[in-house]
Amino acid sequence: MLSRRRFLQKCLLATVAMGIGGSPFSRSRARAATGTDIPVLLYHRVGDTQGHMTVSPKRFATDLANLKDMGFSTISLDLFRRYLADPETPLPENPLMISFDDGYLDNFLNAYPLLREYGMTAAFYIITGMVGEADRLTPAHIREIAANGMSIGSHTVSHRELGEMDTEEAASEMSLSRLYLEGLLQRSVNFIAYPKGSYNEFTAKIANEAAYNGGFSVEYGTCAHTSNPYALRRIPIFSFDREIKQTMIKRGWG
Repeated sequence: MLSRRRFLQKCLLATVAMGIGGSPFSRSRARAATGTDIPVLLYHRVGDTQGHMTVSPKRFATDLANLKDMGFSTISLDLFRRYLADPETPLPENPLMISFDDGYLDNFLNAYPLLREYGMTAAFYIITGMVGEADRLTPAHIREIAANGMSIGSHTVSHRELGEMDTEEAASEMSLSRLYLEGLLQRSVNFIAYPKGSYNEFTAKIANEAAYNGGFSVEYGTCAHTSNPYALRRIPIFSFDREIKQTMIKRGWG
């Protein structure tokens, strides 16, 4: 299993590579993409805990204010799904998605109120096997944020690496998490975020068969109609990052 330390090391190495000139694949792909490029920001925690995955509420509020000043409008996962299926789908000017992985309690206590204050939305990817555990979102929290404009996606049942599983086990992780969330919300759940960004050559087929329209990685870059829907890119945000615009540019936007 990919530890949190190894996950951070991979992200830091990618950051260095982007600073040197970026991944030729990611940059050429972004340049070749037609239609609207949509940045998808990836946060994990908003609070006072220690670690690179946590940004403070003050920092998150500053990010949201700066994104508004930059002219971004957040969109839902459903609108994003419709855009992937049809590039003629109307989008707001400068569309953006904000996402949270892991389903920590501070997402509800700190991030959710700030999102509402700034009139923005986000997608929350839930580890269903941890719902209701200490420091995690409860079913009531998930229902409330979904009822108030937030999108909900799967982050599997156990948060283990999909790329290291056999096909049967990966299919179970994807399907059972989707079924749990759909039962909880009484609405379809169309996207999955791969735990620790782990996927392999079989993941797309399994995710498609598990009734997902797309899957998000942690590879740097933006999304467009031409993107592989099962290897969607995001822009991770860490506590050590500077202001949001500079971070987005460093990790594949613009």
